[in-house]
Amino acid sequence: MTLCKRLIARLDIKGNRLIKGIRFEGLRVLGDPIEASLSYAASGADEILYIDAVASLYGRNGLADALRKTSRKIFIPITVGGGVRSVENAAALLAAGADKIAVNTAALQRPDLIRELVEAFGSQCIVISVQARRTSGNNSWEAMTETGRERSGVNVLSWIEKVQELGAGEILLTSVDQDGTFKGADFSLIEEASKRVSVPLVVGGGLTQASDVKDVLSNPSISGVSLGAALHYKKLEIDTLKEELSTYNLPIRLDESKHFILKKQKPLIGINIGIVDYGMGNQQSLINALELMGAIVHLSDQISVLEEVELIALPGVGAFGEAMSQLKSRDLVDKLVRIVKEGKPILGICLGMQILFERSEEFGETKGLCLLNGDIKGMPDVDTNGKRLVIPHTGWNQLNDHRKIQKSPKGSYQYFVHSFTATNIEDSVCSYTFNYGNYDFVAAVISRNIAGFQFHPERSGECGLELLANTIKELVFN
Repeated sequence: MTLCKRLIARLDIKGNRLIKGIRFEGLRVLGDPIEASLSYAASGADEILYIDAVASLYGRNGLADALRKTSRKIFIPITVGGGVRSVENAAALLAAGADKIAVNTAALQRPDLIRELVEAFGSQCIVISVQARRTSGNNSWEAMTETGRERSGVNVLSWIEKVQELGAGEILLTSVDQDGTFKGADFSLIEEASKRVSVPLVVGGGLTQASDVKDVLSNPSISGVSLGAALHYKKLEIDTLKEELSTYNLPIRLDESKHFILKKQKPLIGINIGIVDYGMGNQQSLINALELMGAIVHLSDQISVLEEVELIALPGVGAFGEAMSQLKSRDLVDKLVRIVKEGKPILGICLGMQILFERSEEFGETKGLCLLNGDIKGMPDVDTNGKRLVIPHTGWNQLNDHRKIQKSPKGSYQYFVHSFTATNIEDSVCSYTFNYGNYDFVAAVISRNIAGFQFHPERSGECGLELLANTIKELVFN
C-alpha cells in the first residue's frame, strides 16, 4: 500500500466564524468553524486546514481557542495558518493542538523564517502556503500575500523551488483566480508546479466536480486537494467523493469508523500517564486522546513527577537535535534513562520514538537516549525502481504486522508525517512496518517496557486510539 491521496477540508476563519468568498473577496459568514470541522471529520476528511483569514492584517493568529476546542473532539491532523511570523508563534499553535504550521506572508517577506521554523520543528511540520494569481504571459503566476490581497512581485514557480531549498516539507498551492468560483482548477498552474516539487504538494481553488478531483489526484506529484467552498455549499460530500475516487484505483483512505471519535468506553480509565514536557510541539493532541480514553494525565518536566506515574509518554514534533537539546536543558536525559532501565514503561511517538534510539543524522549526528539499538536516517528520495519519491512521507498509510508480535486493528490506516526513519534495529523489536516506494520501513517498536510509534496514533482516528490504548495497557500491565 502506498500513501493515500488526501482530501483536506479547508476552513477560512475570521474571528470565530467560518467565512468564504470568491477569489478571497466578498467574504460571507457561513457558520461555526468547529461545527463544520466536526462534520467534515465525520464524513471522512483526511485533514482539517484552519486559516485565520485576517491574521496577517492584524499581525497575530487568533485560532488558538478554536484549535483547542476542535482538537478535543476530532482525532485527525490539523494544519493551522495565518499570521505566523516567528518560531514562538508556531510553538504556541502547536501547543494548542496543531500538527503542522502553514506560512505565507511572513515567509515571502523574510524567507529565512522558513529555515528557522524547519530547524526548530523539522521540515515535515512546515507547510508553505502559496497563493497564485495569473499574470500576463504564458504560464506566469505571482505569489500573493495577505490572503490574496497584496502583490509580492515574486514568481510562483520560482518561489516553489526556493521554499524547498529552504527546507519546507509541504506546499499548499491555491489558485486565487479560481478560488470560490466553482469553475474548476487552474490545471496549467497545477501541471507546472508539479514538475518542480519533491515534497508533498496539496492544491486547491475551484475544485467542484469529482472528475476534476480525480484528474488532479491522478498526478503522482499531487499528495492531496484542499476543498473549501465545494464542501461548504455541498457541491461535494467527502464520503461520497471518496467512494467514487476509489473506483478509479486511486489510493484513498476508506474506513467504516470514518475516524470520528465519540465513544463512551474508557479503556485507560484510572491509569496515570506522565507526558514529558520538553517544548517539542503537539503534547496537547496526545493529552486530549489519553483523557478521552480515561487516563489521568500529568504534563511535566520534573523527574519527581515522572517517577510516580505508571507510564511515561514522549511525544514530539520537531528536529532530533533540538529535542535532545531541550531534554538536556531540563536535566532529563540521564534521569529518564535511569528510570526506564529500572523498569518504568515509556512510549515514544514520532520524534519521541526516534530519540529512544542511539543517534540521528538529522542536521548532523546527534546522540539519542540509547534505550534501543539503532540509528535514525533520512528516507531515500527514490523508490526501488529509481523513480522519485515524495519526501517527507506525509499522510495515511497502512500498517503491516511484523512477525505477528501484535495484531493490527482492522483497516488500520495511521497518520505519518516524517522524513527520517529507524534503521539497523534488532528484528525482534519491530512490531509493525509500512511500505513506501517498495521499501519496508519501521512503523512501530516494542521491547520489554519500551515502545514507540513512528506515526501519530492520537491523530489516526479510532484505529489509532485503539492501538494506542492496547499498547499502553500492554506496557503497564505486562
